[in-house]
Amino acid sequence: MNRIKQLSIFVENKTGQITDVTTLLSNNGLSIKSINLVDSSDFGLLRVIVDDEKKAKEILDENGISLKITDVFAVEIDDHVGSFNDVVTTLSTNNINIEYTYTVSNTKNGAFIFKVNPIEFDKVTQILEEKNIKILKGI
Repeated sequence: MNRIKQLSIFVENKTGQITDVTTLLSNNGLSIKSINLVDSSDFGLLRVIVDDEKKAKEILDENGISLKITDVFAVEIDDHVGSFNDVVTTLSTNNINIEYTYTVSNTKNGAFIFKVNPIEFDKVTQILEEKNIKILKGI
């Protein structure tokens, strides 16, 4: 499986928190490939994929920003009705739990990031390949 490293960063739900992270990344020459924010009343979880997660972790650690690196994968989704449903149905019927998913729009057709239990990555690869669903090497 082509695992993609995602940074999961807890941020306080107040003005400027996302800017603090994105400024550090961009000022250090890191390109943000995908970003997703999930919020609650007091904090948010910022999920970021960059071109060099090791460098990003080092920079964010040095600046006191707590993060976790998580393995995810990306699947190319054709641009037609039901294509996303085909992927999630394939995973569901094979008893794969999707912990979360979000979209990425840097491919011709589009792509979705998926988080599943890392133990199931090899099984997921086999299942998706059998259905001719394209797993991306990166984004």
